[in-house]
Amino acid sequence: MERTLRVHVETTGNPLVGWDKKATQKPTAFMMLTKGAAVMGLKVGGQRQLAPPLSAVQQASLNALGVPITSFTLPPSG
Repeated sequence: MERTLRVHVETTGNPLVGWDKKATQKPTAFMMLTKGAAVMGLKVGGQRQLAPPLSAVQQASLNALGVPITSFTLPPSG
């Protein structure tokens, strides 16, 4: 995870938000895991949704890891 994050920062030139809402060129896995601590999924009827929606920082972290946001709302088929 950490390697993927750091390669993303190096490749794109865009730092990620780390501790104290400061940009970092060397994100750690723990740092990014804390960004997802407040993610909560709900199932309303037959539909899954996030409450509250992901913040821009959370979306950037998932993007850096190559994880689509829909992985929280669309269950795997099968």
